[in-house]
Amino acid sequence: MEAQTFFIRSVVVQNVIMGIIAAIIVVVLLRSIWRPKLKYVVAVVIWGLIAGWFFNGPLWGFSAVTVSPKGLQIDYGFLSVFRNTTLPVDTHWRIRKYLGGIRKMKNLYFFQLKDHKSLKVRGGDKVQLLQALGAAIDEINGREMGTLLERPVNM
Repeated sequence: MEAQTFFIRSVVVQNVIMGIIAAIIVVVLLRSIWRPKLKYVVAVVIWGLIAGWFFNGPLWGFSAVTVSPKGLQIDYGFLSVFRNTTLPVDTHWRIRKYLGGIRKMKNLYFFQLKDHKSLKVRGGDKVQLLQALGAAIDEINGREMGTLLERPVNM
């Protein structure tokens, strides 16, 4: 089987968001070099730590998975240096439902591999994409490795 990449959300958009945050931090860093004031240095350190934590923490999900015989390569984006990883091919998967929105009325879905969760998506075409990703993992293993769970996670 040849390697297949599934884009749950646009990696380009995810990397643009990360790039904008990184550019803001670099601008403040350059300003701290140009005008050596303690408040700019503190701002760079604080915002750098916040960005590093956010993009490598549990609130940010992966947006692309490459399925190949070598493993499942998970891509969170270029600033998520500690989260991008490759999992074994025989990793069990789940598609989970999440109720989103202020009134918890929106049906959102995410793909889960071990303790890694994708970004949440909405719509039938995106759920079919998640199911196709699961089918590719099943195909490479020759047996069923996961399922779609309709019971919401946050109930």
